[in-house]
Amino acid sequence: PQDYGITNYEISIGSLDESDILSTQLSCENIRSMCESYDYDSLSTNDRLTYDILIYTLNQNLEGCGYYYYKEPLNPINGIQAELPVLMAEYTFREITDVNDYLAILEKVPAYFQQIQDFEEKKASRGLFMPGFAADNIISQISSLLDAPSFSCLRETFPGKLAHVSGLTEEKQAAYIQAHESRIEEYLVPAYDSLLKTLTRLKETSENDGGLCYLPEGGSYYAYLVKNTTASARSVEELDKLIEEKRQKNMSELAEIIKNNPDILSEMKNVKLSFSTPEEMLEHLKQVMTDDFPEAPDNTYEVKTVEPAMQSFLSPAFYLTAPMDDPDDNNIYINPIHQRTDLELFTTLAHEGYPGHLYETVSSYAQDFSPLRHVLGFGGYTEGWATYVEMQSYYYAGLDENVARALQLNAAATLSLYASIDIGIHKNGWNREIVQEFLSDYGITSKSTADHVYELVVETPANYLKYYVGYLEFSALREAAMERYGEQYNDKAFHQALLAIGPAPFSIIDQYLPLVIVSYLQDPSNA
Repeated sequence: PQDYGITNYEISIGSLDESDILSTQLSCENIRSMCESYDYDSLSTNDRLTYDILIYTLNQNLEGCGYYYYKEPLNPINGIQAELPVLMAEYTFREITDVNDYLAILEKVPAYFQQIQDFEEKKASRGLFMPGFAADNIISQISSLLDAPSFSCLRETFPGKLAHVSGLTEEKQAAYIQAHESRIEEYLVPAYDSLLKTLTRLKETSENDGGLCYLPEGGSYYAYLVKNTTASARSVEELDKLIEEKRQKNMSELAEIIKNNPDILSEMKNVKLSFSTPEEMLEHLKQVMTDDFPEAPDNTYEVKTVEPAMQSFLSPAFYLTAPMDDPDDNNIYINPIHQRTDLELFTTLAHEGYPGHLYETVSSYAQDFSPLRHVLGFGGYTEGWATYVEMQSYYYAGLDENVARALQLNAAATLSLYASIDIGIHKNGWNREIVQEFLSDYGITSKSTADHVYELVVETPANYLKYYVGYLEFSALREAAMERYGEQYNDKAFHQALLAIGPAPFSIIDQYLPLVIVSYLQDPSNA
């Protein structure tokens, strides 16, 4: 931090105080006003790109201020109550100061959780509290974390991290371990217990178990949320139509492949790979991707297993973003509770690792970006990229070309169902019965499956759209580049250009891509 002039800093998790609305508005307006004082035309291309992305972000933040109480810090998939234990378990200790900061953060949890509880109380008073089933799911998560030994993931990882801190004697390590145990019991357990009690009480106030469209400003909030989440400039109506068109196109092509290859359904169900461990799969992906992507930076990674106490409510897999000045600190988590075939694990690792999140992250760190770029995130770009390359990975698994294409088409069509359901629930007011009927049209007849999908989408509005819409936007950019550059086009140059631009709204990527891709098409060695 001292390399960036950071020597004194506040220990804080964040804030959900109502006064934040005004301070956010003022801050965004002041920064935007300051930016507008610059001579835009005199900026370098890199600085214009940063400028455009920053202005876009400020405008989005200002629009979001109007929907403050529609935000939801808690949800079963990626709410703070689920992510905090993982983030603290992965809190890196490089020196003694880091250990002290970590312990200080644990002391801040009760006050932060109290702000969340106050926030949820205000949401409830406005008729905006989460659905009752969502509260029940979070209550179940918290109960699991509190089961003895509570927060086992922290208790188990802390001593091992201490052992890597220089200057700590065995006596000091023992003292820190005792201090850690006491903070879990004195701060973390009471904070989670208090949150559990508040949710148990407030769930009785829930007024809406359906989509955002049933809330007073839910329709306009959803339109904002979709744009903010996907980074796409297309309207919800345009996306709804595009998703349906792409699904029908994929399914028609899939039907044609099946018609021409009578044994292909059996082959799709009985795929055999020549590698089985996650590390073997990642190293294979890292090598075979080089025909289509720039060579991966030489960074290390570790594949870890989600702790048993957290398996029931965390994602099937996830990548923890490496610090921008430590690109070797890469961790991919696999959740064993989600059973996978070898192919499903392979494509998941392509999504999280190479050429997915890990590769995209360390590649962006290798670019000459302003540090500001690394805190201006765009979920539609990052998850869209990971989904886009996940679809490509079927062709890296050593499968027959028709089998790979059929599997990829089926995966894309399946993901599109979630995207359509997201819009159906939150814009068009679909209930459980309509979701079940929609899925049954595609051969998914289980009521429990339909209910599960319905609740997932209600709990995390627009979440699935960032994956599928992001994938569609990257695919559209690729198709436009292929048409524009004809025989001169190649995938590696296209991907080089995307990585050189980095995470951004798709409208801005579309604007800058022609300026960047030409040099790579002319000379692929340009970097």
